[in-house]
Amino acid sequence: LKLQFLYFIGMLRVSTRCLCEAVVTPWEVKGPKDAPLQYDKVLKQFGSDPMTEEMMGKFREAAHVQKGDKTLHRFMRRNIAFTHRGLDEALAEVLNGRKFYLYTGRGPSDKTMHIGHAVPFMLTKYLQDQFDAPLVVQMTDDEKFLFRDLEMEKLTTMTRENIKDILAFGFDPKKTFIFSNLSYMQRLYPNTLRIQRLLTFNKVSATFGFDGSSNIGKIAFPAIQAAPCLSSSFPQVLPVKSKMRCLIPCAIDQDPFFLLTRDVCPKLKSPKPSLLMTKFLPPLTGVGGKMSSSGASNTQVLLTDDRKTVMKKIKSCFSGGAATLTEFKEKGGNTEIDVAYQYLKHFLEDDEELHTLHEGFRNGTIHSGIMKQRAAEVVSDFLDELQAKRAQITDADVDYVMSERSILHL
Repeated sequence: LKLQFLYFIGMLRVSTRCLCEAVVTPWEVKGPKDAPLQYDKVLKQFGSDPMTEEMMGKFREAAHVQKGDKTLHRFMRRNIAFTHRGLDEALAEVLNGRKFYLYTGRGPSDKTMHIGHAVPFMLTKYLQDQFDAPLVVQMTDDEKFLFRDLEMEKLTTMTRENIKDILAFGFDPKKTFIFSNLSYMQRLYPNTLRIQRLLTFNKVSATFGFDGSSNIGKIAFPAIQAAPCLSSSFPQVLPVKSKMRCLIPCAIDQDPFFLLTRDVCPKLKSPKPSLLMTKFLPPLTGVGGKMSSSGASNTQVLLTDDRKTVMKKIKSCFSGGAATLTEFKEKGGNTEIDVAYQYLKHFLEDDEELHTLHEGFRNGTIHSGIMKQRAAEVVSDFLDELQAKRAQITDADVDYVMSERSILHL
């Protein structure tokens, strides 16, 4: 309880400070558009561990990747995946000849996903390939019903369409199980109950800020999101005698959902989930936050946007350049607050080109127009490929990944 109380107080502190600092909670991430989020402070407030060089060494060893090898994902090379909880525990499983499984999720929406949503799925895809890991994906249709007042009748269609979006990232269907909470609850419920019995109202409220006006479904939901962390929630999908550890790739703002889970797992005699967490992809309007589905259309690049739309949007994004071209040539630009550069950092694979753009922008020889042009090209290339794959996904593909069958290939 003390741990959860301190966690909540830390979140409360960061969300009530003046606008010169960021708000980072499970529901809101925002800050000044011309000041990057101070992730060192976020680490202190959330209490997670940084991805040190020692931890990166353990990751490379488990992944059989040499230092400097470009097969290491760019999110790992560029410190976009910057913090973790218990990652060494998951890596130890691999080094000892065992497997972990991956767990991620998506709240279904009638709106298309944006490129910010792509970040955890790209990381998850890499981890599945690199570690030959089975993957479970939770579609939290029940959460959307409780938190967003969506009609239950629409949730099934929304969920299936969102599953097609997810499959477009290239997950191995034979090693992937995607489930809807509404349809899978019979399997999930026993572990949900076990977790609920260990969580008090005070713990959940302190962590998530619930109060007397919160419906009881919201208060109970964290246990539902925690249940997939236990491999016994998947008796047909992960049919193993011993309990498997899971690794959860996600953004840092999702950490609270699994902090409680790590607290109760020892009482359930189950391995604690490990987390590998990323920084946020900023909105078009500035670096002091994250791209959000609830934001205005001029803040997002959607997965369905065509090249012309992407170019138009990124050309108007917030720049880290100077007020005039003369001043820019004299003083250079600031890549830390330049949205186009941040998109390149996430989506451009070539480290040498990224370095050239970084140095040229900082010394004033590569201006903002060039940076935005290249960012638009790179993002458009990514979306062209993703949209082509999405067009090939069928209802039969969705039925297959939602079917209960073993995804273990030992």
